[in-house]
Amino acid sequence: MKNLLVDDEFYQKIKNYAVFIPLIKIDGKDHVLLEIRGKNIAQAGEVSFPGGKLEENESFKDAAIRETMEELLLERDDILYMGYSSMILNSSYMHIKSFYGRINKNIEEIKYNEEVESIFAVSVDFLKKNQPIMYRAPYKMEFPNDFPFEKIPNGRDYKFVSLYHDMYFYDTNPVIWGLTAKLLKNFIESLDEYE
Repeated sequence: MKNLLVDDEFYQKIKNYAVFIPLIKIDGKDHVLLEIRGKNIAQAGEVSFPGGKLEENESFKDAAIRETMEELLLERDDILYMGYSSMILNSSYMHIKSFYGRINKNIEEIKYNEEVESIFAVSVDFLKKNQPIMYRAPYKMEFPNDFPFEKIPNGRDYKFVSLYHDMYFYDTNPVIWGLTAKLLKNFIESLDEYE
């Protein structure tokens, strides 16, 4: 699986994004810094990590760092890159890779651009002790009236594969959910592996 080959038709549908999971010290303890998205961008008001779409010939890591610098108005020296965290490829062909590192500033010093409404931080200790709640929603297949059931074995009784979408929610204020919660869960679990 590590060297999975994909056809051009599939590859052309993929939209590549990168996010950065910023760690920041508050009162001597590690916290994860998150953003609330600005009013004039997609998914306004949602909680997210700094990140965005890759530019031409840009690596995922470079995109994650660039987006963090742009959104949080940071210099490259303000960010200590620490490593790769995880990736998601969802049913909408969004391919997201997450990276993590440390922001070498106090949270009060961090400003942000118009893509960000505000920032907040959640302690790593809290996240380790409070796993997200997972909700599972089935994908529902809705067939058009003229679907040719007569052309497939067992017709309307054909055993179609049931697919599900797992959504995670952290009990935080504001609530961290969706892809951000999934990437955060992956990151926190990876920290546990190395301790």
